[in-house]
Amino acid sequence: MVKRSVLAGLGLVLALGGCANQSPSVAYTAPGWYLERPRLLLVNGPEIFSGPFTYEQCEAERLKFETARRMLCIMEKTKPGPFGPF
Repeated sequence: MVKRSVLAGLGLVLALGGCANQSPSVAYTAPGWYLERPRLLLVNGPEIFSGPFTYEQCEAERLKFETARRMLCIMEKTKPGPFGPF
C-alpha cells in the first residue's frame, strides 16, 4: 500500500515537472540575464520565463510576480544544457 502511494506521488511529480513554460534549449536566444525558476527535478533543467535583459530589467520583471522569492535572475552566456548552465 505504501509502495503504491510512493509510486503515485512520483508519477505526479514527473507529470507536473513536464508542464513548464519554456525549456532552456527553446527559450535561450542570446547572452544576457534570464528570469528563471529552478525545478525540483534537475533532469528538466531550469524554467526560463523571459530574457535576455540587463540585470536591472530582470530584477524589475522578477518583482512583478507573486512568487518572486522562488525566481532568480541568472546570467546565461551560453545556451543552458538539461541541468542548467553546467
